[in-house]
Amino acid sequence: MTTTIRKIFAPASILICLCVISLLFVELYGAMPEAPAIANPRFKYWTRDPLWNFTKPLMWEVSLLLGPKDRGFIRRDVVDGRTCLGVHVYQDGANDAHNWATVHVRQNLRGKAVKQLFEGTLEIWVYPTFMHQRYQNSAGDPENVFGLEINNGTNLLWIIFSEQASQIYQITRHLVVVINTPLNTWSRREVSIGNYCSEAGWTLPSEAALIFLVGATKGAPGEYAGFFQGIKVISKGPH
Repeated sequence: MTTTIRKIFAPASILICLCVISLLFVELYGAMPEAPAIANPRFKYWTRDPLWNFTKPLMWEVSLLLGPKDRGFIRRDVVDGRTCLGVHVYQDGANDAHNWATVHVRQNLRGKAVKQLFEGTLEIWVYPTFMHQRYQNSAGDPENVFGLEINNGTNLLWIIFSEQASQIYQITRHLVVVINTPLNTWSRREVSIGNYCSEAGWTLPSEAALIFLVGATKGAPGEYAGFFQGIKVISKGPH
């Protein structure tokens, strides 16, 4: 009978001990911190992408939107002594069905992560290598891009980092924000995603894709590269 009692009470004792330890931890250190909005934000962990046959940051997905002779890839680069995510594109300029050659590195956010993104301030380290250009047409469409895309399935927000005056322009369901950033050097920038979306009249979505983006249209052929060292939500509230 003693053996039976021990079998019954041993699991219960372990459970009680775990509950007591948890309560003591909360009392001493406070509640567990909120999970970060963005996983693997400094690209510390990498894995092989089975679709594209190159390595990618863990928890991030890669999409290549290329013409028949365009090229695109990502890799772990070292630029000015800093290990980073390198995004590389070659636009051949051919008059084919693909206007853009782009590489997207995407993480899908939902629920609390989206709320943190839209209510907080986003800190990002970037290293642009080319100027942002626009077509000289009535719409002023972009010719190339280096930066971030926020895509909620209906609207697009582009945050472009380029060495030129900061500006904001809009095309159909597409808001473009250019932030003055020097070329060929590392820069830290802070971005309030929620403020830009609110000013555009967009509501807080239940999910959104956070995307690192490098690309060019066939009207701007050539080699393009851009580098990202890390990204995180650093605070709550508009800035």
